Parts: sequence; C-alpha cells; structure tokens
Amino acid sequence: MNELKKVVNAVLKQQKLNLAPSTYDARKNYLKHLVDHGDSLGISEPCQELYDSYVSNATTPDLRFQLFHAVRLVDKEAGTKAFTPDGKLYNEPEIPSASEAEKGFQNISFPIMDGRIDAGLLIRRAESEMIYLQLSASTSWQYMQAWRELYTFLYLRGDTLFTRESCNAFVADTNQKHQNGSLHEWKRKIRHRSVCVLLEVADTGCFQWKLFLSKKTRCSDDTLEELRQQYLTFLRTRNFEKKTISLYDYALRSFIEGTGVPDVNGLGELQPSHIQSMLVLLSERLCLNSRGTVFPIIRQILSYLYAAGFIPADFSGMVLTPAYKNTHLRPYITASDEEKLFRAIEEAPLRTKAMMRLGLRLGLRDIDICRLRFSQIDWKNDQIILEQEKTGVSMCLPLLDDVGNAIMDYILNERPAEAEKNPYVFVRMQAPYKRLESMYMVCSKLFDKAEIRTVNKDSRGVHVCRYTLTHKLLLNKIPHQVITDALGHVSKESDKPYLSMEEQMLKECPLDFSQIGQKYWEEGDHFV
Repeated sequence: MNELKKVVNAVLKQQKLNLAPSTYDARKNYLKHLVDHGDSLGISEPCQELYDSYVSNATTPDLRFQLFHAVRLVDKEAGTKAFTPDGKLYNEPEIPSASEAEKGFQNISFPIMDGRIDAGLLIRRAESEMIYLQLSASTSWQYMQAWRELYTFLYLRGDTLFTRESCNAFVADTNQKHQNGSLHEWKRKIRHRSVCVLLEVADTGCFQWKLFLSKKTRCSDDTLEELRQQYLTFLRTRNFEKKTISLYDYALRSFIEGTGVPDVNGLGELQPSHIQSMLVLLSERLCLNSRGTVFPIIRQILSYLYAAGFIPADFSGMVLTPAYKNTHLRPYITASDEEKLFRAIEEAPLRTKAMMRLGLRLGLRDIDICRLRFSQIDWKNDQIILEQEKTGVSMCLPLLDDVGNAIMDYILNERPAEAEKNPYVFVRMQAPYKRLESMYMVCSKLFDKAEIRTVNKDSRGVHVCRYTLTHKLLLNKIPHQVITDALGHVSKESDKPYLSMEEQMLKECPLDFSQIGQKYWEEGDHFV
C-alpha cells in the first residue's frame, strides 16, 4: 500500500465517525477517485502536482466544491501545506482562541522575548487591546485578516513562534509583493500597521492609538540621495513651506525615476530622449491640472541641475506647461437646487447637517469648518469669532439660529463621548476621534444624493456653498464691501473672481454692435 492510500484510509476512518452513512459514501467515492487519479499519473504520495491535476477536472461549481473538499482532507492529514489554484492554502493554520490566549499569558511578563510564545496568542492579545478603539466591523476584519496572513506566513516558514525578525521578514515580503504589483497599496498599509500593533503589544502588553509613519522616502542610490538632500537644503534656504518642499521633492524623485538614471554620473549623460521618456511617464501618471503644477517645477529642477553642473545642457526648454481652458467662472447652485440640497441635509447625519449649514449660510471655507473649535463659538452673544486658516485674518460672523441649533444638536446627540477632550467641534465618527481633515466627500455625496448640478461647471465641495452665498448676495445688490467682510477677504481684489456671477451687471458691460461694418477712413490724406 502506497503513502497516498494510507493517508486516504486514515481520512476515511475519521470521516466515518463524524458523517452520516450516505454522506460518508459520497465522500469515500471522491477520495477513491483521488487515489485512482494518482495511480493514472504514477503518483503514489500526496503532493501539489496531484492536487492541481485532480481539481482541474471540476466542470461545475458543485463538483469543484466536492473535489476541493476531498483534497483539503488529504492535505490536512498528510501535512503537505498545498495551495489552491488561487494561491491560498487548502488548510490555513488556526489561530488560538481568546480563552487559550488568556491562559497562555498568565505567567508571561512584558516585553516578550523572541521565541517565548506562539504568535497566535499574541494576535489574540492585540485584538483584545484594540477593543477600546471601537473600530468598525470592516476595519476590525481587515486587521484580523492581516494577522491571519502573518500567521500563515510564519506557518509556511515552519514555525509560528513570535520573533521580531520573522515579523520584519513578513513586512519585507509585503513590500516586495507591492513593488512587483501583486499587492495593492491599501493592503500593504494594513499589513504594515498590523505588524506595528503586534510589536507594540509584545513590548508593552497594550496598545495606544497613534500614527504609524513609513520610513522616510529616499533614492535607491546613495549619490542620488546626496543630490536630493542638497536640493532640499537649497529649497529651505528659499523659505519654502513644508508642503511646497514636499511637492518639489516629489517632482525631483519623479524626474529621477522617469529618466532612469542609475546614479549622479548618469545625469552627465542625459539626452533629450531621457527627458521625453520622463514626460511620457508623468503624462500617464498625472491628470491635466497636476501636470500644470508639476511640469514648471521640472523646468526649475532642470535649470538647477544645469547651473550646478550635473547635466550637460539646460533641457528646461523641452518641458512645456500643458495648455488647458480655464473659464474663471465660479460654480454655484440655483435657488431650486438649493432647496433640494436643504431637503437632503435634513435627512443627513447631524454632523453633516451642521457642517453644511456653516458652508451654505455663513460661507465658511472647508478648512475653517473642519478646524472650528469650541472656544471660537460665543453662545452667549450668538457669534462665531475665528482666525481664518488661509489668510490669518480674524473675522466675526453671526451665529444664526438654524446654524447654532444644528451644531448643538450634533454635540448633544451624535458627537462621540470619547472625543470629549478634543478641542475641535467636528470629529471622526470612529476611532481615532480626531478632527476631520476635509469635508469634501461629505459635501460631494450630498450633492449626488440631491442630484445637484452646479451652474458654470460641474463642481463639488464646500467652495460651491461659498460661491452660492456670494451669488445670492450679489442678486440682492448687497454692497461689495459687505460681501468682502462676510467672506473674510483681505481686500476687494479678492472679490474680482466672484464678479462673474453678477450676471445682470455684466450684461451692461459689453459694447453694442452698432459700429460694426462702418467705414472710419477714406483713401488719401483726408480722414473722417
């Protein structure tokens, strides 16, 4: 009797104790077919080749299920650790239960030494330590799935004991799969974060939520990285803001990637064809507006590299800023659409209702709404006093009844109690309860729900609410100085883009056509 038959007989012996006679006979039939299939291939022991060939005979979903189940039973008994055609294990290792983890940690102190406990026990400990965050079901599932993948990775390496080296090896494997395109970016991030959580629990026994920042971006070649740091230092001497420097850094790294230079010496051999390849890469990667931002920076980088002697010629003239039509017309919504929007707001969550009213009724910018603090709301005097994030200029706005009621309703009935110490009014609905970075998605989804189509161009975001308020003020012939103060502009020059919405007055500006076609001169020296 060969090894395959021995394994199948052992499986049948176990199945006979657990299955009804009719089910057992059906299972026995599929397992017998597996043995016969092995004999026809000349295979006498369980292996990946046998499994792949056997399951390839499935012609229907039901037959596929039966064949897979038969292989799964044999694989488990034989311990072959075989993979399905989809690349998953037929039998993934089972993570210990929560009760087993509780018993396993009774005599364990922190930090945990490498090789002291099974990684599955630590995973269960990390899972329990994250309960206080009140993560959504989908987020919790993603963490557990990433931990299962880590546990499977250790299982395939032959040992599921926890070691920091094996966790780092899992992260390195994840990064490699991401680089070759077989793993999505979001999957890479959740795997990296799950390992960070596990390592912190191993060190301290608990977990405190924090931002896990990836390693600093750097060039693969040391000489190019030295050039990059030199360029960043140059930018800092020009007093650029951090966000601007990050944008220039991105452009430089994209330039290096697009030209394909291996090191600094490669820059000295740069040819126009390399510049063209780089522009093709960026054109495929960036949208039209982004190209309009990045291409001028690429020109500056080329001029810098030429002046510093890194490239043989100034190729900046090869990079042209893409031309695109900009109408300069500000989008707004009509009165009828505004009514539809308010009806949709009434059915929205309380946070959405309060934030949208701040945009529609007071014309606040997105960033000012997201960063609104409790200290900036004067409930006694019914006013909001804040310093605008964009201009740094302070402004005082009336706290209208419907706006104040919406904010209070959100604070009392929907704002998470866990965010009590957060100074910002509007926070995330799920842990971590930090302030919102933007409400663009909130506004955009509401526009879609209400089927709003903006005038002048299709647009989304809170700026449309700001423009709509301006349009209403212009229709009511409110003086421009009042509009300037209401919008928080520093000068009347900032109001000029909004004049495109003052349609009635603009109609009075064009010249008439009465003079077209009339003759203004005659031949000779006599003019009329």
